[in-house]
Amino acid sequence: MSALPPFQAAILDMDGLVLDSESTYCAAWRLAAAELGYALAEDFCHSLFGQHASAVEAAMWREFGPGFERERFYQAAERHWFAHLHTQGMARMPGVETLLELLRARGVPFALATNSDAPYARRCLERSGLADAFTVVVTRDQVPLGKPAPDVYLEAARRLGMDPAACLALEDSPTGLAAANAAGMITVLVQRHDNLRAQALGLARHACASLLEVVEMMGRRGA
Repeated sequence: MSALPPFQAAILDMDGLVLDSESTYCAAWRLAAAELGYALAEDFCHSLFGQHASAVEAAMWREFGPGFERERFYQAAERHWFAHLHTQGMARMPGVETLLELLRARGVPFALATNSDAPYARRCLERSGLADAFTVVVTRDQVPLGKPAPDVYLEAARRLGMDPAACLALEDSPTGLAAANAAGMITVLVQRHDNLRAQALGLARHACASLLEVVEMMGRRGA
């Protein structure tokens, strides 16, 4: 594991990076599909991680064909997702608190850049206890184009007052890494699943399995 190069700010993805939200989306999608008589494979769910709702919808159409009942599916998925959120909350990914504490201690500004729309991002952050952790949050519906376009990352850098090239971008998906690369940032892949990490490895300058490993890499870089 190599040390990170110098950087002046950090921009973090939300789903699957800061929050363990992608597993909740997958569970909701599979339950909704079952209600409609479809079987949704977990690997198919994984292929959708990091994408905006419009891209997910297009993939569902391709998977299920013209008989796919969009409204029924999304109503059921939303019902299951909110039920999970209400009963179990939203889990944080291991190491997120340690990473944010280290960034604060070193005076490194940081932001959140997500392909989720603002209402969902806000609800997830509230239920995870991180509603006040980020002073800068850029969501898909605040910019012209979502990931893999660079818009959310460029807007986050603008709000932080930083050159994108001086920003560290932490991502868990090929879609997000493509966006961060297009923005000209220093990319770090953080992915605990070996198969998913292998798929995205070529898109990142650095790769690790957890945010705790990112903290270790920052430690090697020094203050």
